[in-house]
Amino acid sequence: MFEMPNNNILLFIKTPPPVTGATSMNKSVHDSELLNRFFNIRSICISYMKNRSEMGKWKIRKLFIFIGILKKLISELRKHRPVFVYFQLSPHGVAFFRDLIYVVIIKAYKIKIVYHLHGKGINEKITIFKYFYRYAFNKEYVICLSSLLTYDIADVFSGQIFIVPNGIPDIKIEDYKGNPGKVIRLLYLSNLIKSKGILDYIEAMKLLDEKGYEYEGLIVGAEADLTKDELNEILRDKGIIGKVKYLGPKYSELKNSTLANSDILVFPTQNETFGIVNLEAMQFAKPIISTRLAAIPEIVDDGITGFIVDINSPKQIAEKIEILINDPDLRRRMGEAGRKKYEERYTINKFEENMKVVFREALDDIISKNKTKIK
Repeated sequence: MFEMPNNNILLFIKTPPPVTGATSMNKSVHDSELLNRFFNIRSICISYMKNRSEMGKWKIRKLFIFIGILKKLISELRKHRPVFVYFQLSPHGVAFFRDLIYVVIIKAYKIKIVYHLHGKGINEKITIFKYFYRYAFNKEYVICLSSLLTYDIADVFSGQIFIVPNGIPDIKIEDYKGNPGKVIRLLYLSNLIKSKGILDYIEAMKLLDEKGYEYEGLIVGAEADLTKDELNEILRDKGIIGKVKYLGPKYSELKNSTLANSDILVFPTQNETFGIVNLEAMQFAKPIISTRLAAIPEIVDDGITGFIVDINSPKQIAEKIEILINDPDLRRRMGEAGRKKYEERYTINKFEENMKVVFREALDDIISKNKTKIK
């Protein structure tokens, strides 16, 4: 009689490029020495795009990639029969229905799925679409990034939900120098996507300028909805082109150096699930001003590690910045509290430990149920 192996897992994951919060975390799972030591892991790494500019765009190359992935998936399911497939499901649009084809195939082989949800918006779908989600989630397992996000699948899933917040690799922050100047630096660190709150950040900078505050605004991120020229034109129209500077995209050491040399992270996003940039600021002991959205109020403790403001509220952003400009000691206390919380909850080691618990519990539950069926 076939004896199901007790630790075979297939990672069916989207990895960079492009670099996003989800693909970065998927790569962390793939590369984890801890997980690979405790489980027999095989992987199918997926990348449909060369960069962010290809997101949402149809290309014939993507069809050939999809067909190749289907073949790999079927081969893995046939030859190696994992106990479960770990899968980051795209929750929206054409990408969801593409992923649903993979789901149908996995279910046809009677193999369980552990979904890791990095997006949101399922709860907002019309009723007819929820039938597809119910089919996908039926009798499977789901990982959410925060307890604040479980509402999103309440109508389509009634099984076990695991909560695993994202984590980032630790670095030696003492290797980086802080802001040596007297003028406070206010950092926006995200791609130039309007839904990430770049225009609210700019408007808040204008309000501070009108009140006569001395500051240096830094914008770091790749061109997207806005180009460099369009951004500078907006800054020029607002009369703050000299006080707010666009530094372009920065990665690795340059990004870390920019964080270290800033005083406050301003991230007024309007469309977010988690917001890894907040963790990066906490790592560098920087107070944060961010929005009351998705998992962010769980990450940023309002009044303790930073301030939470309403979406589309430049005036609130400016008011909170004023408080922090006028109270250096509060900036320091908030930064220290954020660093402490990062060390306790949001390191990559903590993330891997949490994922190990999830994988072990899912495996044990699946194997237990299969033994009961055999009896």
